[in-house]
Amino acid sequence: MHRLIEFIKRIYVLVIFIFVEGIALWTYASSSPYTEARLLSRTTAVGGAISGAITDVGHFFSLPEQNRTLVARVAELNELLQSREDVTEGVVADSLLHVNDDPQFRYRAARVVSMTTNRRRNYIVLDRGAEDGIAKDMGVITPQNELVGYVVSCSEHYCVVQPMLNTEFSTGGRLVDNNHVCVIRWSGASKYEMEAVELSVYSEPRKGMEVEVRSERLPAGVLIGTIEDFELNSAKSAYSATISIAADMSSLDNLLIVENRHYGELQMLIEQNEQR
Repeated sequence: MHRLIEFIKRIYVLVIFIFVEGIALWTYASSSPYTEARLLSRTTAVGGAISGAITDVGHFFSLPEQNRTLVARVAELNELLQSREDVTEGVVADSLLHVNDDPQFRYRAARVVSMTTNRRRNYIVLDRGAEDGIAKDMGVITPQNELVGYVVSCSEHYCVVQPMLNTEFSTGGRLVDNNHVCVIRWSGASKYEMEAVELSVYSEPRKGMEVEVRSERLPAGVLIGTIEDFELNSAKSAYSATISIAADMSSLDNLLIVENRHYGELQMLIEQNEQR
């Protein structure tokens, strides 16, 4: 007890000083809206700097695992492209997959700069832009070949992605087991689930069935998720299904931007056909 009293005697001046400084800062911050805004701005900047430093440390320690995943994915893509080239050379001279020996689909690695998941119209910002060859309507997937979304706008160094978790998002889907097509969209109810609508009554959906992307913007095989539940509409003319999203949309970091080099040509043909 004697030591505690001695310790308090040594630091009581510092304690009083901190207490008085705290009162002074509180009085200053409450004196006018301007000072409140200035203080909030400074504290937000400091908090952002600390948060950024913590994030960078997290990225540093997670780099080995992420790099292994990306390297594995690149290896798979190279093997796939090589196998297609071998088949093409052995079967036909003019391949639908290659022009002048260049692959139809090109992949560019990108990192998430910022994103949201708690809104009805979420977005993702990536650190690749027009200077890197990125353009609107390019697909975005995970290194595990799971759908994330599509590029909707670009600046010189960055691009904005409309992810699946956006009520304005829509894309084509395909049931892997029987090739029946559907429309994929998000209702905003859950960040873990999508909706598949306009499924044929002959599609025979079942729980656990995989659903892939069916879009001219992405190659075949990009996974959307698996069927969690389904029902026939009241008119018994089509099924709707709940899809469990394959990608973990709340922890995205390193992604792949996919360019279809024939996309412009395909869009021109579609537009010409619609004008007839």
